[in-house]
Amino acid sequence: MKHLIDQTKPVPFTCQDCIHVDTDNPFRCKAFDLIPEKIFGENHKKVVKGQRGDYVFETKAKRRYERVYVWEEAKS
Repeated sequence: MKHLIDQTKPVPFTCQDCIHVDTDNPFRCKAFDLIPEKIFGENHKKVVKGQRGDYVFETKAKRRYERVYVWEEAKS
């Protein structure tokens, strides 16, 4: 028999959480004129070809969590 339980999971950071993002244009930062989709957010942990400088994702934002519900087999 399954029952529904609630859990919390971390919400991924986005580029808007980075200290290097352009506050006037959230799709632009110190490293890119237009932030590539493949590195959006936390995926920019190391310098990549084609970027300016050695900027990588850094944040001072507090990690957010969301509540999710999952079905789990009841333990006997």
